[in-house]
This record gives sequence, structure tokens and C-alpha cells, in this order.
Amino acid sequence: MAIFKVAAHTGDNNNGYIMYDTEHKTVEVCLNDAAVNARVYKYLTTERPMHRFTDLSYYETVSAVPASSLDHLKLALCYIWLALGVHIDWSRPVELL
Repeated sequence: MAIFKVAAHTGDNNNGYIMYDTEHKTVEVCLNDAAVNARVYKYLTTERPMHRFTDLSYYETVSAVPASSLDHLKLALCYIWLALGVHIDWSRPVELL
């Protein structure tokens, strides 16, 4: 079982993480606000169009449920700050939270 974790925050000392189980394709959102957790969970489990860049200035539109694969999840996390104001901190280890 492979678990993918990434640090996330919304400001105002609301730090946490998003965890994805690659075997069972389940998402867990652990921030300090239940309403934000629910919005992030819905965002990651609902089908949506996303832009996947194929070159520096060209992209293809992919319509998928972000939780359907790790690649789709990572792609959706790149755009989540636009939709929900949740920032992903790719460089911060989750164990330090």
C-alpha cells in the first residue's frame, strides 16, 4: 500500500495535509477547518476538466476525477488554490506539521 501525502494550508495558521491511498484510491483531507475539509474533499472526488501541459505553451484538456489516479490528483492539486484558496506546499515534509 502506497500513501502519498502533501502539506497544505489556507493561511491563518490552518496547516495540514492531504493524503491519498494509491491502492484504494481514497483521499483524506486533514486541515483545521471542517468546512474547508469538505470543500477540498468534494473538489478532489468530483469529475472536472483540467489542463495538462504538453509543451511550454500547449496543453490538453483532461476530464477526470482527481482521486482516480495519483497523476490526476497531482494535477488537480496544482490548480486547487485557484478554486478554493488552498495552497499546496510541495517542499515541506508532512511529518513536521
